[in-house]
Amino acid sequence: MNQGPNLQDQAYALAGVAQFARYAHDTAQDGQDLPVRFERALHAIFCTDPDQALDVFENRHELADGIAYLKPQLAGQRPDDKSAQVARYIGQILKLAGRLRQDEQALGRIRGAIDRARLAESADVAEILDTAYRETISPMRPQIMLQGHPSYLKNEYLQRRIRTQLLAAIRAGVLWRQCGGGFVSLFLRRKALLAGLEGG
Repeated sequence: MNQGPNLQDQAYALAGVAQFARYAHDTAQDGQDLPVRFERALHAIFCTDPDQALDVFENRHELADGIAYLKPQLAGQRPDDKSAQVARYIGQILKLAGRLRQDEQALGRIRGAIDRARLAESADVAEILDTAYRETISPMRPQIMLQGHPSYLKNEYLQRRIRTQLLAAIRAGVLWRQCGGGFVSLFLRRKALLAGLEGG
């Protein structure tokens, strides 16, 4: 996708970052690993050539959790503890996405992993994407350190699912940048971004 700034596309991309950051947080905190959430992450990761931002998430319904999280944040409502923690992750993810866009070697390794994951048995997909995350994203700064329950954070199966969600969040962060998003627009154009979410 290659187009000029579009606030609705930026809003959808930002909602995607929020959605997958929240999913990773929920898994780390409560061990939640709903199949539909994992499928949404895979769709976002595998949709590498969308015609519009919403294609990455399939449709508004599949992005509903991210939209529901983002609306009160953009409206200036005081966040609860969970929302504040997810907001911190979002900031880290957006910074990582910006750095990833400048690293052609890392991007190439992720693209190769995505190609392998598309052809792999379903049981192997999370491991392939997890390895790609650890080899390319983990060495970058800022490093995302999820807060959660030790029994979930140490569970290898859940670790792979969490990293897949974070990879999807970073994919949405790259989309945000591709749509012209930046920290200036995030802070100064909140009402316009909110209108983009409400106008879909």
